[in-house]
Amino acid sequence: MSGGPLARALGLRRGQAAAAVGAGGKTSLLEALAAECHAAGWRPALFTTTTKIFAPAGEAPLLLGEAPSLSQALGSLGANFPGPVTLARGRLGEAPDPAEPARRRVKLDGFTPEEASLFRGRAGILLIEADGARGLSIKAPGPEEPVVPAWADAVLGVVGLTILGAPLDEAHVFRAERFGRAAGLAPGAPIGPEAIGRLALHPEGLFKGAPGGARKVLVLNQGDAVPGLENLERIAYITWSIAGAPRGPAEVVVCTSLRGGARVLHRYPAD
Repeated sequence: MSGGPLARALGLRRGQAAAAVGAGGKTSLLEALAAECHAAGWRPALFTTTTKIFAPAGEAPLLLGEAPSLSQALGSLGANFPGPVTLARGRLGEAPDPAEPARRRVKLDGFTPEEASLFRGRAGILLIEADGARGLSIKAPGPEEPVVPAWADAVLGVVGLTILGAPLDEAHVFRAERFGRAAGLAPGAPIGPEAIGRLALHPEGLFKGAPGGARKVLVLNQGDAVPGLENLERIAYITWSIAGAPRGPAEVVVCTSLRGGARVLHRYPAD
């Protein structure tokens, strides 16, 4: 059974593992993708992390424990879940929600890549959040991140387009100094699509640590913040002209919006 429009745009196939890195909606993107894959019959659709994530809202299935025991439980239950399943080692306590600082949510501890590999054979799709971003729209990775499994089939490098026009500073960019070095941008300078492309191109930038054989997708999220499809197409083309294969790592640029439901707004190059 084929996947939904988001999975198809990203080039994902049933049984694969995809890791998301960057900022600007990673968690929301993976949650939407997991829901889509579950609905398409790619079950169980599994969501986990090699760092830390917030617990899913509502009554979404959540399994906590050590990786071997969770893998056994998944083998016993098979696809018999009412929705996508979040896997984590345990609860770490509460932390403010970056989207709503007055709201506190339970934080979950993740697994090492070696531990997470135990879930791969149990999954219709395995989705992994591989770094954090402090709720901002763009970031440069730190020295010890991202934690992308060497066996990942795809790496989704996410950027939020609400960053366009914002100044390069710590209020808008996670690890602004590192971002400036990777993107060739001075402190305080406005961030444009060229800087996004250079961040994706740089070896210490968005796709840092991505396995050589993995499919690399530049996801420009928050596309609804860009007025007009022509402007969005221009932004996608500029970033592709800098970071697209064979010059750079990105095989495709996918523009998305997660507001009011997940939508693919543009893809470059088109199929």
